[in-house]
Amino acid sequence: MITTSGTELLELLGTPLESPAINQLLQELEVTPLLEFGGRGPAMDAPVPRLGLDITFKPTERLRDGASFGLASKALVTAVFFFHAPGFDRYQGYPGTLPYGLAFEQSRAAVRTLLGEPSGSSTRYKNDRWDLEPRYLTVDFSDDEQRIKLVTVGLPWKPRTGA
Repeated sequence: MITTSGTELLELLGTPLESPAINQLLQELEVTPLLEFGGRGPAMDAPVPRLGLDITFKPTERLRDGASFGLASKALVTAVFFFHAPGFDRYQGYPGTLPYGLAFEQSRAAVRTLLGEPSGSSTRYKNDRWDLEPRYLTVDFSDDEQRIKLVTVGLPWKPRTGA
C-alpha cells in the first residue's frame, strides 16, 4: 500500500486530483475529497483519521508555482499532506514512515539537529518551518516540545496581495 511511506506520498504533490494515481490512492484510503469550509471551497480535503492522514487539493491558481503545471487555473492538484501523531486531532496516527527522517518520538531539539535551523518558527504555536524547495515542511510539537504532533508538507501558496 502506498500509504506506508510518507516520502512516496510526497512524490504525488502537484498531481491533478483527476489523475489515475490520485484516484488509486483515494480508493486505497477509502476516502472521497470534500470541499473545504463546509462546501464553500475552492480547495478540497480528504481526511483519513483512521490512518492519521489528511490530503488537501488546491487550485493551481492558489499555488506559487501553479502556472508551471500546465493545467487550467481552477484545476485541483495535490498540494498538502498532513501526517498526524496518534491522538492528535482525534486521529489514530500515521502508521507509515514519516518523510525527511522524522519520527513522532523526536523532540524539537532533535528535529533541529536533523534538519538544521528552521527558516521560521511560530511565536504563537510550537512549530518550526523549513523551505525545502520545491516544498515546505512544518513540524508542530507537543507543549513540552518533546514529541512531534503533526508533520505538514506542501507546495508553497501564492503570497497574499493587499486589498
